[in-house]
Amino acid sequence: MKGKLKIRKNNLKTMFAAVIALPAIILWSQPVSAQVPRPRNLESFVKYMQAHHQAPFDRDSAFIPKEEALKLQRNAEALKLLLNAPVLGGTNVKVNQDRNPWPKAEIAGAVDPRSGSNYVVMSNDFRENWDHMFYHVSTTGGATWTDDSMVGGADPFTGFIPLTFQSDPGVAFDTVGHSFLSTITGNVIFAADYANLDTEIETAEGFANGTYTSLLPTVIDDQPCFFSCSSSNCPAQLDKPLITIDNVPGSPNQGTIYVYYTFFCNDRRCGDGDATVPPFSSAILESHARGAGLPFSAPKLVSGSHTQEQFSDMVIDSHGTPHIFFDDFSDPNFITMWESTLKGGNWVVSGKPVATFTYNGLNNVQWGFRDFGAVAPGCGIHGDTAYCAFSANQITGGRAESTPSVYLAVVNTLTGASSINRVNNDPFNDSKDHFFAWATAKPGGVYVGWYDNRNDPFNTKVQYFVGKSTDGGKTFPKQVAVSDTAFNPCIGFPGCGFFGDYTQLVSGPDGVVHAAWSDTRDGASMQIFTQPITW
Repeated sequence: MKGKLKIRKNNLKTMFAAVIALPAIILWSQPVSAQVPRPRNLESFVKYMQAHHQAPFDRDSAFIPKEEALKLQRNAEALKLLLNAPVLGGTNVKVNQDRNPWPKAEIAGAVDPRSGSNYVVMSNDFRENWDHMFYHVSTTGGATWTDDSMVGGADPFTGFIPLTFQSDPGVAFDTVGHSFLSTITGNVIFAADYANLDTEIETAEGFANGTYTSLLPTVIDDQPCFFSCSSSNCPAQLDKPLITIDNVPGSPNQGTIYVYYTFFCNDRRCGDGDATVPPFSSAILESHARGAGLPFSAPKLVSGSHTQEQFSDMVIDSHGTPHIFFDDFSDPNFITMWESTLKGGNWVVSGKPVATFTYNGLNNVQWGFRDFGAVAPGCGIHGDTAYCAFSANQITGGRAESTPSVYLAVVNTLTGASSINRVNNDPFNDSKDHFFAWATAKPGGVYVGWYDNRNDPFNTKVQYFVGKSTDGGKTFPKQVAVSDTAFNPCIGFPGCGFFGDYTQLVSGPDGVVHAAWSDTRDGASMQIFTQPITW
C-alpha cells in the first residue's frame, strides 16, 4: 500500500510538469525559474491544483535540452552508418526513413480495411527537438515506407501562431481510402510576465491510401490556459486523444469518425460542448463527424458521474455501436476500468467496472522513464467481444506481484459480462516487467503485444513480444519475441526521461497482424521497427 501511495504522489506531480518543469516530462536546459520569474497567480494556481487534483496528468510536451541535443548532433555522423545498415539475421523492417539519432517514442498504427497492403504508422518524433507528429505509409504491407510530417496546429487564442508541440498519436482508416491522423497540440511558452499552456485536439485527413495528408488541421477542441501578472485564464486542459472510424458493414453509422480524449477541469466548473465537468476533476469526452469532410459534433461526456478519469480507447461492435473503455483514479488504493456505450445519442457508463486492479509501477532501478501509461486499456474487438490489454501488479481478489504483468479484460459488449486473464506466461512474480500492452482480434485469434524483459537476467533489456490466444483470450500458449534483438529502452532518450505511453498492435483484412515498436538496437538512438505476424 505504501508503494501505491508513493507512485500516486509521483504521478500527481507530473500534472504540473509544463509549469514547473519537472524533468521526467519536460527536459529544459535550465529550470524555468532560472529563465523567467513566474507570475504570482501562476504560483498560487499550481499550489492549489497540487493540493486538490487526484488524477495523474500525462501531457507529453517533452523537450531535449540544448547540451543533449548537441551531443545527438555530434553523434549523428557516427550513427549514420548504423542507421543506414540493413538489419541482418531477422525480418524486422525499419519504419522511419530519416537518418538521425533523434528518438521516436509512442507508436500508433492502422491498416486499411479494404487492403492489408496499406498500413500507416505514426509516432512522437523528436527530430525537431520538441515532439512532433511524423507518419509513415506503406503500400506494400510493411515492406517499404515513406516519411512525412503531420500538419501542425495554430492557436486561436494567440492570433493563430503555431503551437509548440504535438504528442499522443492516433490513426485510423475509413473504407474509401482516407486515413485520419489525430493528436494533441499545445504550447509551453514562458516570457517575462506571461505563461501560455494552451491545448488543442486536432485531426488531419489523409488521401490516396494515406500517402499524403491535408495541409490544414481540423480542430476538435481547444482550451486556453495563460497566466500574466495582471490576469489569468486556464479553465481546462486536454490530453490523450485517440481516433476510431466505424467500418462495420451494414452499420447505421458507417463512416463516422470518433475522436475521444481526456478533459482536465481546473479550479471552477467547466463546460465544453454538451459536457459539464466539476472543478478539480477529469473526464473523458467524445466528438464525432458523420464522414470525411463533415463537421465534428460538440463534445459529449463519456465518463458519466466519475470524476478522476484518464486513458480511453474505443471499439465498435458488430451492430455499429461504439464502446469506450477508460480508467478511473478516484480511489487512492485501486484503479478501475469502466465501459461506456453510446445509446440514443448519449454515453451510458456500465453499472459495474470491467476491472479493478493495482499498479505499483515498474520500479526497475535500470530505467527512469515514466510508465503509468501501462495501466491504459489497449483494445481490439471481434464481433461483439472486446479485448482490452493493460498492466497490473494485482487484480482485485487475485495474487500480487512485485512487478507488473499484462492482463486482458474480455468483455461481452451486449451483456457487459467480463473476465480477466493473465497474458504473459513466464513464472508468476518472477520480478520481470511487462508493459505498454495492446490487443487486436481477428477470426483466427486474439493477439496482444507488449515490452518484456524476461530474457535478460539483469532486467535491463526488453524485447517486443506478441502472444496469440485461440480460446477467446483465456490463455496465450504461443508468445514470442518478434523484435530480432533485445534493447535497452533507457538509452534512446536523454536522461531516460521518455519511452512513450503506448504501442499499438493492429490487424488487417488479410489476417496479418502488424507490430510496430520503439527500438534502441543500435545502442544510441530510438527508431521504429515493424514486423508482420502471420501465425
